Parts: sequence; structure tokens; C-alpha cells
Amino acid sequence: MTVAEQVGIRGLEELKKTLNALPQVIGEKVIRSALTAAAKPIREEAKAKAPVLKDPDPRRKPGTIQKNIVTRKSKQDKYGVYVGVKALKAKQIKAFKKKHGKAANNPDDPFYWIFSEFGTSKMPAAPFLRPAFESKKYEALQKFENYSKKHIVKQAEKLAKEKGMKK
Repeated sequence: MTVAEQVGIRGLEELKKTLNALPQVIGEKVIRSALTAAAKPIREEAKAKAPVLKDPDPRRKPGTIQKNIVTRKSKQDKYGVYVGVKALKAKQIKAFKKKHGKAANNPDDPFYWIFSEFGTSKMPAAPFLRPAFESKKYEALQKFENYSKKHIVKQAEKLAKEKGMKK
């Protein structure tokens, strides 16, 4: 009889189940949450750098771009998140068009952020998203690392408890 045959390991099946379930739980709960937490400094910096209307205009509200800078879940990548400017929903645009005519005159629509970020043939670029990323990417990476370390252990412990295992 070998040493491996003499040693009895209890809870091996539960451990296997826990380890098999762990990647899904980590991906869904921890990784996306860590990415969202990491995106926060970039989002806040983008809001600080975003252009604000200085001259009054009945078609625009000051701070519209700033208010619409958000962190969103990616539709293409299962766990991805991104910082961007949230557009109005189609329903909001239709409702405005019915009442007021031209949708481009909606003061709540930040559609013009792209002209500021990338410029036009008549206007030079005044980017705010790209510089925000460049200035905060290392801070974001550090936040991701710290959040992940802390919460992966928590999720593993929680999962182990659910499966009836002890620490």
C-alpha cells in the first residue's frame, strides 16, 4: 500500500465542486466589479476634463456631457466595462421630436461630445476621455489589483461555506 492510498482526504468532492464553480463566480461578481471600481478614477477624471458650455445657448445645457459620462458594461465582452458618454435613448429622442421638432435641439442630448473629443474639419479636437485614461490608467490598474485580491478570497470563502466546507 502506497502513502497516497493510506491518506484519507475528506471533502475532496466538495472541494472539486467549489473549484469548478469558482471561475464563474469570480468572473461574474468579482472581475466585473473590480473593473467597474478600476474605471471610477478614469470616469471622474473625464468628468473633470469634459468641456462645459460657457456661453448661454437655448439648445444646450451646461454640464450635459459631464452628467452623461458613465461606466457601462460592454455588450461585446462578457466581463468588459468601459467609460464613455451615454447617449439618449431612442424613446427620449422620439418624444422630444414630437414636441419640439428637431432632435438636434434637445438640450439633454450629449451627442456633440464626439466632435469635442475627435474634432471636425472646422474645429480642432479637445479630447477629454483619452487624456483621462492616460492620466489615471496606473491608478485604475492598482484599484483593480487591490479589489480583485480582496474579493476573490471573500468569494472563495463564501462559496466554500455554501458547499458545506469549513475554512
